[in-house]
This record gives sequence, C-alpha cells and structure tokens, in this order.
Amino acid sequence: MQNALAATNFTAHELLEHLAGSLKHVGGALGADVSDDAGAGPEVRIAKLAQATLEAFGRRGVEGTIDMGFAELPATVVAGIVNLELLVHAWDFAKATGQELVAADVVTDHVEALALVTISDQVRASGSFAAAQPVAESASSLERLIAFTGRTVTV
Repeated sequence: MQNALAATNFTAHELLEHLAGSLKHVGGALGADVSDDAGAGPEVRIAKLAQATLEAFGRRGVEGTIDMGFAELPATVVAGIVNLELLVHAWDFAKATGQELVAADVVTDHVEALALVTISDQVRASGSFAAAQPVAESASSLERLIAFTGRTVTV
C-alpha cells in the first residue's frame, strides 16, 4: 500500500498510526481533546479522533491561520489536508483489505479539487507525495484523486 508521505510502503498498522497521528496533530492544533484510545478497534479509534477534530473545526471555522507547530497555515489548507487524509487513506485501507471504497462524486470531486491546490510540485519534492500516476480518461473522480496522490489505480 503506497504511503501519502513518501513513495514507500506502509503496513496497515503503520497507516493506522499515521492517520491517528495526523488527526491528533490537527485536532490538537485546533484545541480539541484528542485523547487517543489506542486499545480501541481501528474504526472506533479513527472515528473518535476524526469526530473530535471535525467538531473543533466546526467550532473554529476556516477563517485565518492555524499554528501547526511547524508553520502557520491557512485554516482552509488544514481543512483540505484533513479531507485528503480521511478520503485517500480510506481508499488505502479498502485496497489493503480487498474492499472497494464507494464515495459520492460530489465528495470525491471536492477532495480532488482540494488535492489539486494542496499537492504542489514543492510538496511532492519534499517526499510527501509520489508523482501523479497515469489514469484512464474514463476514470472516476475518486480514481483521478487517487492517481494524483501518487497511487496506482487498477480497474
């Protein structure tokens, strides 16, 4: 399974830890209580962390900037990153477990638009994402998004 952080492979456990860590980091930057129940099942664990993070965004809104510790980022960018993390890693988990992720086009279109703004050549050069992969002209917006993040889409 390809990692969004680099063109290396994550195990399912490492991906779980990456996603949990991302949600804790963003949620913490938003002032959310992001206590992590690492003993919970993966779905429950991620759901609780995501809920706390998303509720904090709901209270805060997406105006201004957020101090992420390594940089002040526009809140809209941070919100976009959360969207990307949740949808793309849902695809990663589905792929790793032999399942198919089904998401509404309105959702995947929105996250694809966020990815086009968020994943720059500079971000790719930092190792955060692999090079965009080719995708069929008839690809769905989810497949286009996944390919844009550097993952290989097989249909």
